[in-house]
Order: sequence, then structure tokens, then C-alpha cells
Amino acid sequence: MSIMTAMKNGKNDVNAIPAGEVRSALETILASSVFINAPRMCRLLRFLVEKAISGAVRDTSEYAIGIEVFDRDPAAYSVSEDPVVRVQIGRLREKLKVYYATLGAGSGIEIFIPIGSYMPVIRAMSAVDIDFKQCCMLVIHPFKCISYHGDNVHFTQGLNEELMHQLFKAFGKIIVPHSFFTSGDTDTESRTLKNVSNAGANHRLEGSVQIDAESIRASIRVVDVSVGCITWSEQFDRDAFFAITLQEELASSICGSLKSFFGHE
Repeated sequence: MSIMTAMKNGKNDVNAIPAGEVRSALETILASSVFINAPRMCRLLRFLVEKAISGAVRDTSEYAIGIEVFDRDPAAYSVSEDPVVRVQIGRLREKLKVYYATLGAGSGIEIFIPIGSYMPVIRAMSAVDIDFKQCCMLVIHPFKCISYHGDNVHFTQGLNEELMHQLFKAFGKIIVPHSFFTSGDTDTESRTLKNVSNAGANHRLEGSVQIDAESIRASIRVVDVSVGCITWSEQFDRDAFFAITLQEELASSICGSLKSFFGHE
């Protein structure tokens, strides 16, 4: 038995993936460090993939998942009152993003769950997809605000959020929040670099924001995490005014420069 894959442009691939290969890819995901300590996520993903293989679309309604995966009582379960499926599906989407952005970057098969659906899409990864993910893995380290005035800190936090959004739009699922790789307040710089490298990431984006009465300077650099050296650095100067429009414009400029650096125009 086989299932049809879906390409990023939304069209079905004409080539079918054997069910055995899909199950093998699933077992690799479930055994990874991203999933191995999340039994409910594993049970949910296995259930959804098996339904996709069998073509049982009707069995992946929110109600059916709640009963089959989360052991809800059919006589009492109400999807309007119990959001367990919606919450866990959202978490599953994020875990799959993290997996394919790190350990699964070189996988030949990708499994993801589109927004608005509970049925997973399973597609064959092209060589271009794999090569780009492997060479351009980028982990975001939140920018430091050197000026500790409250407004300055808030502006920097907003810039971090806006940049994460724009980088995700530009690069897709290869962007991973830096917080995923840290283990807490005592995490050291060397440990963080090691964790990032072990997860398959090549580059880390970091920097700082300086603000005075007249100007804002964002100093941004890309670090090769395998050796800990800077491979790209640039400064972005703007007139000082605290507005969302400036965060958007500055994030757009940084994102554009990074696209040029990674050859992702």
C-alpha cells in the first residue's frame, strides 16, 4: 500500500511513497530526542500517520482523536468544552518543525500537519530541500539590549519577535528558537554551542542593540557553531523612534542581508 505525497506548492506528487518507508520514517521521528520523552505526542503522531496510510480521513476528526488517542469517554466528551486535541495538535506541529529543522534536516520523507487540518501530509524531500536545510540551518539567539532603559528593552524584544517572524517567512522551517537548545539559567555558552551543533545546526544568529537619544544601532553576526567563529557581521543604523514600523523595517533589512549571505534570494 502507498500514499501520495504533497509538494510545497500544494500539488500532489505523482510518485507514491511505499507505506513501509513512511513507517520507517515515523519510527525514526519517534525515537529522536525531540519525541522520545513525549509519549502522548508519539501516540498522536503514530495514530495520524497510520490513518493517512490507510486513507481513513474520516477517522481523524477532533472527536475521533479525542476518544482514540486521549481516552476520552464517548458519553461525556465534548470538543467544544475539552480542547485537548487542538492543544496537542498545535504542540505536535511545533515538535515536527523542530525535528525537521534539526535532527531530521536530511530526511528523505517529511511529515507535517497543515494548519486547519488534522490529517498529516507526507511528502518526499527533494535533494534541493535537503541540501539547503543542511547548509543553512540557522538558530536564533535573542539580541541583547545594551541600553537598559525600559523602552529600549521593550523595543529590542519587539525586534526579536519581528525578525523571527520574517526569517520564518523567508527561510521556512529551518529557523529554530534559541530557547529550544538551552537547559535553563545556568546554561553556559559552550554548552549551548555544543547542543546546537549536536542537533545539526550550522549557524547561530546573535547580536546586540544600542540606543541613545538620537540613534539605534543593531550589530548582527552569524557564528559557525562547529568552530565558534564569526562568518558574517553587519551593523544597521537608524534614527531613534520606538515604533512597530521601525521594528518591521529593521527586521526586513536584516532578513534581506541574511538571504544574500546564505544565497537564498
